[in-house]
Amino acid sequence: MSEDALNRRDLLTGVLGTSTALGWMAGLPQAALAASGPIATGGEASRLPTDPALQNEATVKFSGDSAGGESLWRTRGVIYAVQPTGIRPLYAMMGSERSWWTRLDATTWVRYPSTLSFFRDLDTGAWLDQFTNPLNGRSIKLPASFIRHKEGEFYTPNGHYFGSMKKEFPDTYKDEPLRLDWDAVGDTVRVRGSSRFPPILPQPSLECATMFSSRRQMLDRRTTRADANSAGWNIFAWHPYLEMGDAPGHIIWHFDAVKVRSVADLAPEYVARARAHTPLFDRSPQTDEGPTFFERILQRRRAASVGT
Repeated sequence: MSEDALNRRDLLTGVLGTSTALGWMAGLPQAALAASGPIATGGEASRLPTDPALQNEATVKFSGDSAGGESLWRTRGVIYAVQPTGIRPLYAMMGSERSWWTRLDATTWVRYPSTLSFFRDLDTGAWLDQFTNPLNGRSIKLPASFIRHKEGEFYTPNGHYFGSMKKEFPDTYKDEPLRLDWDAVGDTVRVRGSSRFPPILPQPSLECATMFSSRRQMLDRRTTRADANSAGWNIFAWHPYLEMGDAPGHIIWHFDAVKVRSVADLAPEYVARARAHTPLFDRSPQTDEGPTFFERILQRRRAASVGT
C-alpha cells in the first residue's frame, strides 16, 4: 500500500472518528434555564430553545461535560460495500472516543479528542490485522485507526470546528448561529444532524446521525453532564486500502455509540488491546508533539500540489 493511500485512509477514518460519537443538542427557553433546579415540564417550558448559546451549552452536556474534564464514548460499527449488484458486509469495528474538555468562557468550550478503533471479523469477533477483500480477492492490512486532535475542536454558539479547518476553508465553516433539527418526546430528546466534513475528502462523503439524550438531564441547571447515545451512517468513496480502483460503488459505515462513565465501562479485551497498542490511550492529545492531525493533511496536500 502506498503512503498516499495510507494518508487518505487516515483522513477518512480520522474524520469518521471525530464525528461518530458527537451530536448537536439544545435546551429550553432562556428564562427557564436561568433558574436553578429542575426544568418544569409541559406548556411553554416544554419547548426546546432556539437561542444558539443555549443550544451550544446543551450540546456540550450531551457530548461531554460543561464543567470540563473527560468524556468517553463506546463505539462499534459494521462496514458495508455497496455496489450495483448488491450490498455486502465486510468487517466490524470496535472502538472508543475519549475527549478532554476545557471551558474557555461563558459560551465557549474546546475538547481534545482521541479516537482508537480496531477491526473485527463479523462471524467470530476475532481482531483483524489482515483481511481478504471478497470483492477482488486481494489481501490487505487493517491497521488500527488512531486519530488525535491536539488543536482541539471548538464548541461555540456560531458553530463547532477545528481551527485549522476553519482557517483553510472559511466558506465551509462560516460563523452561523446553531440551528438544531431536534425535538422532545417525553423525556427523550432526539436530534438529527449531518457533519460538515472538510472539503478534502474523495466524494461521495457524508455522515448523518441521530442522537438521543434525557431532556431533564440536559436542561437541569444543576447538572453538567447528560447520558446519551447515537446511531447513524457514513457514506465514503472506496477506501484506498481496499484497492477497488474505478469499480462502481462505495462504502457505508453503520455505527452506534454509547456515552459511558469510565474506561471500566469499555470491553476489557478492547482496553487491553488499546493499552498494548499505545501509551497515549490514557493521555490527552493537548500535549502531543508535532503538527496537528489536520495540519499534517494540509502539509501533504500542499507538497503534492507543488510536485504536480
